[in-house]
Amino acid sequence: IICLQECFHVVLGGVPETTQLLKEKFDYIFYTGSTEVGKIVRRAANEHLTPVTLELGGKSPVYLDNTADLEMAVKRIMWGKCINAGQTCIAPDYLLCSKQVEKEFVSKAKTILKEWYGEKSKESPDLCRIVTDRHYQ
Repeated sequence: IICLQECFHVVLGGVPETTQLLKEKFDYIFYTGSTEVGKIVRRAANEHLTPVTLELGGKSPVYLDNTADLEMAVKRIMWGKCINAGQTCIAPDYLLCSKQVEKEFVSKAKTILKEWYGEKSKESPDLCRIVTDRHYQ
């Protein structure tokens, strides 16, 4: 446990630490992550009637039209999708755009991905990997 007395407590750990932590009474719980763990957090919060916000990986669409700085927009969208292999709450799930913007987006995205990860992206040390098959699925 890292304790910052004047601010807040930060607890680092896995399932055992989290299980123990959820036995405590809190004023409020904010959880972001999987639905499976979200159910566990909700059940534990119910024991003390603790209010909870569960952010369980909702959809994050992107709307892109021809008024945007396409070069900048593509870089930002691809960064959001590629950071941590797209496993973040803000990773774009899909793009809404015109056919013309779609063609430009795809072309620029291919260029940017090659710039970031090279011709053989699977071999790039900069490309994040999903650790387990379960998480991949």
